[in-house]
Amino acid sequence: MEKNILQDYTNAKARVKYLRKAAEKLEKKIERLEYTGYGLVGDTVSRGKRGKKPLGTVRISGFPVPEYQETVCQLKLRKKKLKSEEIKLEKMASEAEQFIEAVQDMEIRNILSLYYIDGMTWVQVAHEMNILYCQEKYSSESCRKKHDRFLKKI
Repeated sequence: MEKNILQDYTNAKARVKYLRKAAEKLEKKIERLEYTGYGLVGDTVSRGKRGKKPLGTVRISGFPVPEYQETVCQLKLRKKKLKSEEIKLEKMASEAEQFIEAVQDMEIRNILSLYYIDGMTWVQVAHEMNILYCQEKYSSESCRKKHDRFLKKI
């Protein structure tokens, strides 16, 4: 087993998070276009000229159909991509958990699970390790160094 599985899993989680945010942003844009006056576009045009003087101006407004259709199309593509990335993420999660379960040292296994699977920061990992072991011997630096030494050893 290779140690890159854990980093690849972290990168895949970040990618899925990005795609979710992007899809939510497009959904909000569509909602604004559909339900509020934000979607209306307008312009002021002149009605013509008599000599050098304009006959007057008129304000025209309407719904931006091409922009709306393009946004809906983008949203469909983004959701399709998100679904495929989520499927890949599930496979990678399984591989990462198998890698962590193969580790003999229980302490390192807990650190890896908290950091990679649960997505905690090093400070949160140290706090959780102190709770798990009912001790105050773990700091963010000690957890990170144990992690780094383990991965260097592999």
